[in-house]
Amino acid sequence: MDAGLFFKPEGVIGRLIFRVTHKLAEKIKVVPALALPPQDRPFLDWTANLFMVSRWQCILLTNSRSLYSVVLAGKGIANEKSFVELGLASLSNYIAIDGTAYLFDAYIAPQVNTVTFCKAGGRRVLGSMNDLIYQAKGFLLEVGFPLPLVNMRLNETPMSMLNHRHPRTALVALANQQKS
Repeated sequence: MDAGLFFKPEGVIGRLIFRVTHKLAEKIKVVPALALPPQDRPFLDWTANLFMVSRWQCILLTNSRSLYSVVLAGKGIANEKSFVELGLASLSNYIAIDGTAYLFDAYIAPQVNTVTFCKAGGRRVLGSMNDLIYQAKGFLLEVGFPLPLVNMRLNETPMSMLNHRHPRTALVALANQQKS
């Protein structure tokens, strides 16, 4: 299939980039384009990685700039369309729980009409995601947290890529920069 999926919800403009790892690309049966430069609109640039928790497949969806992340179950995600639909639904649901639904409504939802898949390439982002995956596995297996609580904990974790700020704080700061 083509590296770009044209997924056009009614009345929206923009281009959402999903940077996917090789394992995730195989799962959703997509051939990603070569790594693209960072998206000008940071809310439209996400990196996704497939990982295992015991025998369950999970996907970590992370904003490439702020490291704001959502873990979602990989079950039921078999192609690029289901990935886009369930990924955006999980992101929207968690952002609403987090109290920042206005960010999804203002910066993500109204600006998506073309979804492009490319290879994940940013080592700093992938390294940070590996740290988040390690934490997510611990929260899910050892502590037994439900996904919304896992997501909350991940987004409250200070990250060295963000100068020890939290991903949630970095996401809100991106919104403030977009307003300026």
